[in-house]
Amino acid sequence: MGVVRRQPQPTSKHRRRLRLHRTLRWVAPALALPMLALTLIPAEVWKAPINDAVYRGFDANLIYTSGAVRVAPNTIDAVASANTITTVNLATTQRQRLAAAVDVTVLQNQGAIRPVRIGVWSPWTGSGYFVAFGPAPNDEIAIQTVSAGSAGATLLGGNVTSTPISNYELGQSYLVGILVDRAAGIISFLISNRGVTTRTSLTKSESPALFGSVPISLTASSDPGDSTSRFNLRDYNLTLPHERVWASTIADPIVRGLMIFLAVLGVLAIAVAGVSSWRGFLAATVSSWQNRVSWLAIGGAILYVAGNAVLFPLGGHPFDFGNERLYAYVARAYGSTQLYFVPGLTALASIWGGVPLAESEFPYSPVIAYVFTGIGWLGSFLFAGGGTIGPASVQLGYLIKAVNVAFGLADGALIYLVLRELKVGERWSRIGAAFFVLNPAVWFSMSIWGQTHVISIFFVLLSILFAQRNMPFWAWLTLVAACLTRPQIVVFGLLLGVVLLRKFTWHENMLALSWAAIVTFVGLLPLTLATSPSLPIDIMLNNLLVQGGSGSQAVQSTVSESAYSLWPLVTYLFHGASGIYRAYTPSANLLVGPITYQRAGQVLTALSLVVVTAALIVRKRSVTEAGGYLPLVAVGVTSFLMLLTGIVATHFLLALPLLLLCRRWMDSIAYCFVAAVWSISTLVPMFGDMGNVISSNAYPLLAPANSPVTRFFVGLYGWDRFITVAVVANICAVIWVAVLAFRSPSSPAPVSAGASA
Repeated sequence: MGVVRRQPQPTSKHRRRLRLHRTLRWVAPALALPMLALTLIPAEVWKAPINDAVYRGFDANLIYTSGAVRVAPNTIDAVASANTITTVNLATTQRQRLAAAVDVTVLQNQGAIRPVRIGVWSPWTGSGYFVAFGPAPNDEIAIQTVSAGSAGATLLGGNVTSTPISNYELGQSYLVGILVDRAAGIISFLISNRGVTTRTSLTKSESPALFGSVPISLTASSDPGDSTSRFNLRDYNLTLPHERVWASTIADPIVRGLMIFLAVLGVLAIAVAGVSSWRGFLAATVSSWQNRVSWLAIGGAILYVAGNAVLFPLGGHPFDFGNERLYAYVARAYGSTQLYFVPGLTALASIWGGVPLAESEFPYSPVIAYVFTGIGWLGSFLFAGGGTIGPASVQLGYLIKAVNVAFGLADGALIYLVLRELKVGERWSRIGAAFFVLNPAVWFSMSIWGQTHVISIFFVLLSILFAQRNMPFWAWLTLVAACLTRPQIVVFGLLLGVVLLRKFTWHENMLALSWAAIVTFVGLLPLTLATSPSLPIDIMLNNLLVQGGSGSQAVQSTVSESAYSLWPLVTYLFHGASGIYRAYTPSANLLVGPITYQRAGQVLTALSLVVVTAALIVRKRSVTEAGGYLPLVAVGVTSFLMLLTGIVATHFLLALPLLLLCRRWMDSIAYCFVAAVWSISTLVPMFGDMGNVISSNAYPLLAPANSPVTRFFVGLYGWDRFITVAVVANICAVIWVAVLAFRSPSSPAPVSAGASA
């Protein structure tokens, strides 16, 4: 007779783990559902505050001035010398509602044309509405309505209608209150002194141009003529009445209490379930790096960092990089939540020769908000002894670029790891990583231009790596994090989300999505608690409205923001545009019949994404598990970039890692061609665009006047023949990848380390 072996009995500890695991399988979805419901419910459902925010005093880092102006926390002292207009731009915004109050004192007015004028105006429409303190000897206070003026640091010239309302005295303080409600079609002034108050208003019917959806500025100015004048501003208050913008605030204690309650439950659930998951994740990560890291890799990383550091002083895009430094400052000085309010009141007017053309809105999702908060705090401790570091600080700019470089290096490492997971040989895995890490377009974007796309790429690549390693929770969590960086990544989220749903079982996806929702809800609480639980949805919807041409975008949007997408070729062939104007044709222009460029781009983009999504759904699961989805995702992302209007050249960088991950489905020629074409067509418009706007004072080494390299790229960027060749080459690259993606989806043989194909 055979010996009967007893099965080992589970220990009490093992039984407790099994019971905990079964419990958590139901706890996670039960907790995630109310969290998702709160996030998806529009903020308008809840009780709203009267005001979104109230700011007091002057911040010299947020106010643009021209002339002899001294800014203190509570006082501005402005002196206008002969024939020099002095201005103080207090705010620039696209908000529909705004309220401000400031004490104005005229200290000197003898011989001045206009001692001080304060009010709202728009450089886009040349219209304005002002309270004007007139010259001696009459010393009148008048209400002025201006139309058909010229844009400068303030509104110049134009047709002026002036209505005197009272007189003022030198040295006396006058409270000027300004209420803007463009939604209601009214702008009101209140002028008060010694108990005497005068009110006046302007309606939309009287000046329709000022009530449009373009940005308006709140500006004080002085025109001394050939004499001098002086005025003071003090006790400034700026109030933002509630309205829906990038973040929609709520004042509902029930919702806030529910958010805190759910977050506490979420933290407890994560603490109970997360210990073993984190331990396994860290062990796998450490093991992977122990097997991959070599002295050669360490030496290459050192050279990579040093090479990029050399580029930091050379340049920076005036608008994008200036905004990023502003974001880091605001996050440190005012808090992360204020990123969705304060930049929307601030114009970097120096970029446009002192004209406050547009505010510096923060259009990014919470993950990037946290990144800039971290940068702001790190810069504070490294360079300001724990205090705030101004947005004009060179050190702050270097720190932003250094963070980019760290993420860029991590992206290269992730490309290598994913290629190895796809059974690509060691040699081509290293080559694929090198095509990104050593790519001139990547270096230019993160270390000269100063863009942060490498951060979004990091989370996308992490999601792909976790998917290939069959780690559904981490794949979903990092994909959600990627979508919460910038609006363009939502396309990645759509396509890779379909992949994950196909790759894992419904039970795995349910649990993974539930835990990802819980972690995300808890992680966003510092931001959502100060605004609303729907913050990430609000930001995405607002970006969709912007792309749809709402607000001033109808005036400002172009078929391409310097990118070599399809549209510069279309404007050239069908409407005879040439040079850089091929890209800067307004997207609201008609293409065919009643169809605008913008509408055509939206329709073509939607169709391409539908086709790719359908192909991902019907593709065999075995092919998906082997990574066969990557060429399709690459086609979807590149089609989105090529077909949608308003794409910036730096956005093309987002697709490069996906193209590099397609090595297993390409021969050497196709792989190198696609990588080279995409890199060159990304680098040239970036370099050319920045070269056209870079300041010789700020960056003398790279300014066109001093750099033949910059002049070469500026010329290449606007050369019709090169634009046509670059766009056609991009189209060929996308078609080549599409053919590979849609052909027979049988799994290719692994690319060996020494293979040439």
